[in-house]
Amino acid sequence: MRIKQARGFKRTVKRLRPNQKKNLDDAVRAITADPSAGEAKAGDLAGVRVHKFPMAKQRVLLAYTSDGESLVLLA
Repeated sequence: MRIKQARGFKRTVKRLRPNQKKNLDDAVRAITADPSAGEAKAGDLAGVRVHKFPMAKQRVLLAYTSDGESLVLLA
């Protein structure tokens, strides 16, 4: 599965600390193992899924889309 990053996602990742990046990497691995694990959004955000995970003692949402071949990390 190919993993692509949206421009805004790349900018946000640059600002993260090493321990936060490790938490993010773990979340991305969980999503690649099962792309349907996230919660599907409705309305204007139809087609976008959100995965919730802990990062530095806070709950963070990772928005992504998946079409079976590729995974696009949005925010």
